[in-house]
Amino acid sequence: MTVYQSGISSLAVSFPKTIRTNDYWRQQYPELIPQPRDRRVRKSIQENPTLNNLDIWSRAVAPYLSDPFRGNVERRVIDEHESSLMLECAAAKAALDASKLASNQIDLIVVSSLFSKGAGGGNAVALANQLGLSVPAWNLDSTCSGALIALQNACALVQTGEYAKVLVVASHLGSHAVEPSDTLAWSMGDGAGAFVVEALKLGQGLLGSKVVNTASTCGAYIHELVIDQAGNPRYLTRTGENMSMLAATAVDFVHDCCTEAIKAAGVTLEQIDYFAFSTPTPWYSQVCARALGINSERVINLYPRYANIGPVYPIANLYHGVLDGKICENDLVLVYSNGAGATAAAMVIRWGCTALGPAPAPPIQVVVEQEKPEHLQQCAPQPVSLISGKKEAQVHPYREKILAAESKAQRPLLETYLLEILRELLQHPDLHLESDESLRYLVDSLMALEIKRRIEFDLGIQVPIAKLFQNDEITLLAGFILNQLIVNNLTTQSSSSDAEEDLQEIIL
Repeated sequence: MTVYQSGISSLAVSFPKTIRTNDYWRQQYPELIPQPRDRRVRKSIQENPTLNNLDIWSRAVAPYLSDPFRGNVERRVIDEHESSLMLECAAAKAALDASKLASNQIDLIVVSSLFSKGAGGGNAVALANQLGLSVPAWNLDSTCSGALIALQNACALVQTGEYAKVLVVASHLGSHAVEPSDTLAWSMGDGAGAFVVEALKLGQGLLGSKVVNTASTCGAYIHELVIDQAGNPRYLTRTGENMSMLAATAVDFVHDCCTEAIKAAGVTLEQIDYFAFSTPTPWYSQVCARALGINSERVINLYPRYANIGPVYPIANLYHGVLDGKICENDLVLVYSNGAGATAAAMVIRWGCTALGPAPAPPIQVVVEQEKPEHLQQCAPQPVSLISGKKEAQVHPYREKILAAESKAQRPLLETYLLEILRELLQHPDLHLESDESLRYLVDSLMALEIKRRIEFDLGIQVPIAKLFQNDEITLLAGFILNQLIVNNLTTQSSSSDAEEDLQEIIL
């Protein structure tokens, strides 16, 4: 256990004045919104204490599939006169004011800016200049985990005596990184947060942490340098081919990081008073709660009011936890974030006496009930053997059925199978599609992830998400899957034959 005796002494957040609801897309981009269908039937889901990783994700996702906006409600977005630097400066000044510190009492500034305007580096030096400081100013990038990695570094630097007071600032301009005509924009919000790290009372502050790289999720998002209509360079983000790994690895990362951080802190899971999970999706807090086997009553969920605010989430979660009286001095708090293609981090904090900056504007349409994670039954933590990825041989019932059928019957069987999946996921039992009808307005990236998961489980083949969108008719998709299935079966038979020959050689 590392005794840092340093931690957060003040917290502040800053958000744009514009709150964008789903009405914006209903009015500006109605073609993006799937039309509501009659007779949707929600199937009850029986809890299983031994769910595997993807099942945990899928069951958390299921309630949102019938919502055209997939659980997105509100997000704060900048206008043409606002920037990440403006938000960062406001948050930094509020954090300093709350701690009753003059800017010249700060020894170091660490800034994590994700999707800031332009294509250059972060805002650390520009922020120092805005605050009138000549102290060292560092840019730190770890995508959505930037704030937690900065917290870990700041606490360590204060512990060694290298610096006495460190100002950490994080920002996220998600709306600036996507086109509004992309459904990914529904989940992107903007904002900034700041906190001061300094020595605290004995026993308070950061007690333990665990940080791992998330290389397995590289390629989940693609960032392209483009020139906007004003002639300025900026990065444009869209979902990538490896997006499914966000779902496949989510349970592993939260389980492993949180378990190790708790162990490093010398406490137990039961002793944690409050859990602050970063929530890049509406269902993420539920995934985390299920992965750890905890009750959702101790979990904060701000997604309905802010959407995805990247590295700002740990700051916003802690801020609102204190503001609402859910986090008090000497409480044990576990904070977790996962940055795609960067790091996943969990930290256990013995909370100190923390001052707060001004409260942000309340949401417009979000009600309290929406920010309460779906009530979860207490479920046992996943066994280590399952989390580590060891899998028993799987049986693929649909695979054998299709391969056993006559060749002319195989494609119709696959078309029926795909239609059944769509009916179940869309919760529309009477859904009828012509074989050449486009799936483009029925299947978004979230639905594609679920279809991909089902196909891979039922048929035992890998299906790139890009192929789901390229083959956007039932008949085309069935044809592609059938080809993959036949090739995979031939390869499997060949591999089995080779293995038998190798075994015979060894025995002889």
